[in-house]
Amino acid sequence: METYKEFTFEAAHKLEPYSGLHGHSFKVSVHLVGEPDPVYGWAANLYEVEQQIAVVHKTLDHTYLNEIDGLSVPSLENLAKWIFDKLSETTLTVDRVEVKRGPDGQAEGCVYSPRAAA
Repeated sequence: METYKEFTFEAAHKLEPYSGLHGHSFKVSVHLVGEPDPVYGWAANLYEVEQQIAVVHKTLDHTYLNEIDGLSVPSLENLAKWIFDKLSETTLTVDRVEVKRGPDGQAEGCVYSPRAAA
């Protein structure tokens, strides 16, 4: 079974030499996998998921990403892996993380999954 939770955040970053300081509205989708709960059928309890994601959201929202430990080069790819790693330190069974920016229909982004990286 797979359960997912989306969240958004606003942040600034720069990717030298490709860009100066600028900001984006980011949309993140966290996918969790596991055996279905025998009563509720979910792979992850969204009440618990929201608590863990709130910590990551607070770290990222309205910040300068380059100043966050581990994000000195905050590309979409590095950001997706950073979120995956932070959430994997919790009790969540994270399968993959998608990070995108831009309006629907014109968005760009990436998906990080250790299975795909192997």
